[in-house]
Amino acid sequence: MNEDPKFCRQRAEVERSAAAATDLARVQERHLQSAATWDRMAERGEAFLRSKALKAALAN
Repeated sequence: MNEDPKFCRQRAEVERSAAAATDLARVQERHLQSAATWDRMAERGEAFLRSKALKAALAN
């Protein structure tokens, strides 16, 4: 799994674009679900990076 928030946000945008490009409701739903998953992974990665930075700051 990729924890890079920037990559995850980009993938979410790709999924939202794919959802907008199709007329099929179930395909749109799948793309939007995938985008939500990528957004959650980005949020988790951002939280991890903040935690890591805080730990580093406290260690100094």
